[in-house]
Amino acid sequence: MAIQPSSVAAVRRQAISLLHQVGNETPAYDVNVLLGKVLRLKPAEVMLRQEDDLSSQQLEAFDQAIRRRVQHEPVAYITGTKGFRRIDVLVNSSVLVPRPETELLVQVTLDLWDEVGPCLVVDVGTGSGAVGLALAEERPTLHVLGTDVSNSALDVAAQNAKRLSLLDRARFSRTSGFAGIEISGALVTANLPYIPSGEISELPPDILEWEPRKALDGGVDGLVVIRSVVSQLEHSNAVGAIFEVGVNQSAPVARLLVDAGFSATSIHYDLSGYSRVVAALRPAGSISRV
Repeated sequence: MAIQPSSVAAVRRQAISLLHQVGNETPAYDVNVLLGKVLRLKPAEVMLRQEDDLSSQQLEAFDQAIRRRVQHEPVAYITGTKGFRRIDVLVNSSVLVPRPETELLVQVTLDLWDEVGPCLVVDVGTGSGAVGLALAEERPTLHVLGTDVSNSALDVAAQNAKRLSLLDRARFSRTSGFAGIEISGALVTANLPYIPSGEISELPPDILEWEPRKALDGGVDGLVVIRSVVSQLEHSNAVGAIFEVGVNQSAPVARLLVDAGFSATSIHYDLSGYSRVVAALRPAGSISRV
């Protein structure tokens, strides 16, 4: 069903109804974002323009956007951008859509970086680069190296670094974990795949049908990729490590880090009350800083 020519208010009502029919849980918000993109307005400003009429070009663009959203394509893929902390990043189907809970990973990493003193931050599984670039944007002397196994993801990250004028302090490398990279004295931060393989099919269609499965699937117990990176850390001289984790994974990840030679582990909770981030530092005096 196509959106019919009319005022912003009428178009908005029709689009909300369409999204509601396909089980969308946030139809009003999504419509405001997509209308705002077409009208070059902030989502909240859409409500102030209810009596305006859309031009034929605007109506066509909005109709195409709603058709995509009806197919459960994430709003961020349709608009091409996503807000994260204090930055906006480009996103497409090569990378995960940055989520609010991952902002906690950034905050914990910033707090540890402030504590241990200036050092390189290695962002493993960087995807769009959102985590590493947010870190660099909030600390003017912080340098970040983002790694990923996906060339297409690294292309997005590099575009974001250029767009945010951070190419002087952000670089990217294709590798698994940080294989082949010297990370002595560095902080390692990571938002890796942590959803157990058996739970992937239970994800909402917005995620299941559109976001890259390789960035979601953490293997049988959800910890296969995390375990691999912790194994690399065991044989490194990294000063600390910070991981985003899934529900009920904080304790086992903390144990993995202790077994890998870290101490002072801490668990941090997101706004929903879930343990979301695990952080750990090397014992004092055990690091050779370079």
